[in-house]
Amino acid sequence: MAPVDLIAVQPLVGLADYASEQSFAAHHQRLAARAVALRRGGGVPALAVWPEMVGTFLAVADRLDAVGDATTTDVALRRVALRVAPALLRTMLRARTTSTTRAFLAAVAPQVWETLHRTFADIARQHDLWVVSGSALLPRNALGDRSPVFAPLRGADGARVYNTSFTFAPDGRCVGVTRKVNLVPTQEDVLDLSPGDVADLAVVPTPFGPLGTLICYDGFAEPHTSPDREPGWTRCLPVLDRLGAEVVAQPSANAWPWDSPWFFNDTARGEHQLRSEQWFAEGSAAELPSAVSIRWVVNPQLVGRVLDNTFEAPSLILERTPDGVAVRARAADPRAEDVLVVAADG
Repeated sequence: MAPVDLIAVQPLVGLADYASEQSFAAHHQRLAARAVALRRGGGVPALAVWPEMVGTFLAVADRLDAVGDATTTDVALRRVALRVAPALLRTMLRARTTSTTRAFLAAVAPQVWETLHRTFADIARQHDLWVVSGSALLPRNALGDRSPVFAPLRGADGARVYNTSFTFAPDGRCVGVTRKVNLVPTQEDVLDLSPGDVADLAVVPTPFGPLGTLICYDGFAEPHTSPDREPGWTRCLPVLDRLGAEVVAQPSANAWPWDSPWFFNDTARGEHQLRSEQWFAEGSAAELPSAVSIRWVVNPQLVGRVLDNTFEAPSLILERTPDGVAVRARAADPRAEDVLVVAADG
């Protein structure tokens, strides 16, 4: 592996960040500039990874007046859905779906998709970065996965929505798309999302070595619950390892209290882990020692509060070494904005 600066971006977000494309882009441009000030430069490439779900709340962009005094996501999205009712109804008819959740996410997809592409393509170009743009909830694009412009698919595929991440090269081109394979119980399965196909996981060639992306739960070594409750759950990090990935981006957004007992503890079996303990016992830190080609995992976290959604956890940059997994960087505060930079020297 060639030298590279690895960057985990930990944004502190609130509803105001999603007021418009301009407010969203300005926040992340500031974080990119902060990262660039910490990197080496001098011809060494850099990879900057943003967290999971960072683009999801773009669904309310330019519609905060409709959100009004809503304090929950359900109420806010119902109000926004009324604002976009004609597009919502057209989507339900075109996609032949009765799911208002999927139809809403598909109806606002052009704005979310194109804002993400413009924002992170600009960041990649302006700051000479390889960028993994976190994720958002999006359907497939009739114009192709890498198109900066969105057009809806007709039929049922037009309303299948995925937790989706994009990778951009320093020239601003989208060079990779990843869809989350394992949906988190009680969080994503209730949103009527579709799982990605493990066969679609791929690596992107870069000057510093093959790069893969696993969205949060896909980097874990075991399911949160049990194989009976999650029969389709799949270990994904070994898939990228077999494909030759050397660096894995793992954009994450933890929606449970970091320092509280893990929601899925099986107390009948004597489990009493905190969420923070479970993250290391079952996450990519537990999966990485068995890897052959993967050496680095860049794991940024989303932090902050948007409506009734609270996110907290420290971002991490992990290295597999002959002596085990080393934490090369860790955010000091699991609830504050931060940027981590590690100089990886091959």
